[in-house]
Amino acid sequence: MKKTLLLLGLILLPAALFAQGTVNFANNSNSRLTTNSTATPPPGQNANQVGNTTGAGQYTIGLYVAPQGTTDLNAFTLMGPTAPNQTGVQNSFFNGNPSGGFFVISNNTGTPIAFQVRAWQTSAGATYEIARSIATAYRGVTAIGEVTPATGLGVPPALFGTAPGQVGGIVLTPGGVPEPSSIALGLLGLGAIALFRRRK
Repeated sequence: MKKTLLLLGLILLPAALFAQGTVNFANNSNSRLTTNSTATPPPGQNANQVGNTTGAGQYTIGLYVAPQGTTDLNAFTLMGPTAPNQTGVQNSFFNGNPSGGFFVISNNTGTPIAFQVRAWQTSAGATYEIARSIATAYRGVTAIGEVTPATGLGVPPALFGTAPGQVGGIVLTPGGVPEPSSIALGLLGLGAIALFRRRK
């Protein structure tokens, strides 16, 4: 009986793994990581460079996912990150991504997802959120895209491109643009100060 259960488990395990939702986490010449670096760029990056990122291992790329239709950036969950890129020039794959660009979405069996790709300076921390808190850290994000991960023999959908649901490249800059929530908090604070002064 135990042998039968073990054999059944060994048969079902590959089938279960094969059913996982998979996406193609590869970019191309139209969706590279680029930078507009400053006079004091991160190690391995050329000063005042505009164009492809350089410096092996200087950047980490993370895939963030959420249920289809999600627009709240705080609702996205990190599915990676991938390893820091190995060559620093993104012209074929997001270098360092395992399996040549294919990426398995945990607990997904073909359900449509919303996604965003976030990249950041590796030395700034393990996640984009940590890097975002450091003013001098290079970082950037894509727009929000939507795809349906492939299962079985289906072809994994590409995350990068110009087709509906796909996203373009990422420009990595230090500091970056404040997020809408930060801007709203700042305006609220200014409004409170103005109201307080008016009452005085």
